Amino acid sequence: MFNSKNIQFAVLFFVLAMLSDIFWVAIQTERNMSDAAQRAVKHVDNLFAGVEHKLAVIDTMNDLCSTQNKQLLEDIIFDSVSIKEISYIKDNKIVCSDRARQFNLDISDELPKNLHSQTSRLTYIANDQRRNMRALFYLIPYKDMWVRISLHLKYIDFWVSDFGIRNNMKAQMIYDRKLIAGDTDIKNCELIDHLEISSKHYPFSIVTGYDAPLLLKAFKDQLLLALMIVSLLTALLLALLHSYKKTRRTLESEIQQGIKNNEFTGYLQPIVCSKTHQWLGAEILLRWQHPTNGLTSPAEFITIAENTGLINDITLKLLAEAGRNKAVLSQISENHYLSLNVTASMIANPYYVRKLVNIIRHQPSLQNGLVLEFTERETFTDDQLAQLQSGMTQLRKEGVKWALDDFGSGYSGLSRLQQLSFEILKIDRAFVAASSNETIAHSILDSICELAKRFNCVLIAEGVETKEQAKRIRLLEIECCQGYLFAKPMTIKRYIQQLRMTLPQDSTIK
Repeated sequence: MFNSKNIQFAVLFFVLAMLSDIFWVAIQTERNMSDAAQRAVKHVDNLFAGVEHKLAVIDTMNDLCSTQNKQLLEDIIFDSVSIKEISYIKDNKIVCSDRARQFNLDISDELPKNLHSQTSRLTYIANDQRRNMRALFYLIPYKDMWVRISLHLKYIDFWVSDFGIRNNMKAQMIYDRKLIAGDTDIKNCELIDHLEISSKHYPFSIVTGYDAPLLLKAFKDQLLLALMIVSLLTALLLALLHSYKKTRRTLESEIQQGIKNNEFTGYLQPIVCSKTHQWLGAEILLRWQHPTNGLTSPAEFITIAENTGLINDITLKLLAEAGRNKAVLSQISENHYLSLNVTASMIANPYYVRKLVNIIRHQPSLQNGLVLEFTERETFTDDQLAQLQSGMTQLRKEGVKWALDDFGSGYSGLSRLQQLSFEILKIDRAFVAASSNETIAHSILDSICELAKRFNCVLIAEGVETKEQAKRIRLLEIECCQGYLFAKPMTIKRYIQQLRMTLPQDSTIK
């Protein structure tokens, strides 16, 4: 059902999609670490800020250890499961706390050695002499004293560790590069990936990270969903490729049948004199009179026609049709010419050039006033250049003139002019569209006009749609115009009727 190329492409897509999923999981874990750390920092910040706010209402101007103040301290402790004790400390002694009066109780062994030189908040772990156990302390400077808050180390440790578990990662609370609480069984060097975020207001930071098992678990948790989604997308891609191939084969068959049934024809769009607006010639534009879909634009079939080489047969039929039409047009306007698009690859093919020459020799009307054009966007190798030059020379001997289409749209315009010889340059419609209001476009058009004079080429401005554009083209002394301002592409019958309404005039292209 599926060919090997489609399967190979689908396998490549599957592998790239899975690699993309791994990359996405890596980004997601980074985001999770950041979000978790920020939430943990905010939670602890709120804890400390809440305590400080409540301490601020305590009256310390009179009796620091009044019954009312001690009751307020007890209320703070009762409202928070994280706090065990609040004490006021001066000269390394407890002067008051929420407990029974403890005057001049020396706790020097519990305090940081450099406390006398500190002026900002501190967090530290020390041994609580009265409870004979390690405790987490938080010191807040207050006038000539310190307010010491004794925190439930086990609770804080449990909360930080549990916070990490709930977020499928490791979590630690850090102060002064030392672990305060959290996962004590792992070091940062053992984390494959970790992130540290510090509080902006208090002396601590939160570290979140993944060790190998947790990171592997994150990938495994995502793997099943990723496999399902990628498998469905791969199956859909295979189906679309198969459908495209089938449609392409069907359309290719229809094009082949259309060639046999002469369903392809050329619509003509006039090329006019910029000064007089007289019709000097016309470009042949491909159309498909599809038996089911009606008149069909090249956009719907030209890519397949070019990729399969069927465009070569269509072009030969258009050239033969152009010979018949030109015989009629020459009776109305003797010097009227027709322009037909070809590809550089056609002209670089000696066998195909012979076919074109045979048609021209059997159609006398084509031996004068026939222009063949290919676009500047087309590329060809240096090896093809000699064959292309030879093909153009052969056809020029048969009376053909050459035009370079979409001039200015590529990067090889000057190189093409130097390597190949053209009688006509067709200016890309993008520059024409911008010509009425963009300084850069004006400068480019000026340069193109200078190049045309240098190489003795006639200029045709494509895509002229407004009177302002036509005026600008005329001021630049560009000889010819083509666009909807003058006429849309039309059938040969309609073209003949319109041409009869114009006065005969010698062509600018001689």
